[in-house]
Amino acid sequence: MAERHLIKAILGRFKRMPASERIEKVRKLAAESKGTKEFIRSEFPDLYKEAFNHRRPAAGGLSESARPRELSAKRH
Repeated sequence: MAERHLIKAILGRFKRMPASERIEKVRKLAAESKGTKEFIRSEFPDLYKEAFNHRRPAAGGLSESARPRELSAKRH
């Protein structure tokens, strides 16, 4: 029970931080060791996703910046 209480308190503290600071701290903590990174991934999945998951276009898709170039090339 004490471990869950501690995890909840840590999560609350991180959620009150500005997003940029929170992401920076999670990345810094995860960089300390593989065990720490796995602990963050398992106990704080939302924080982990926020700090490490980047949206990527689907396979074969174009990035947002490439779409306008493609459209303008078709016009000419």
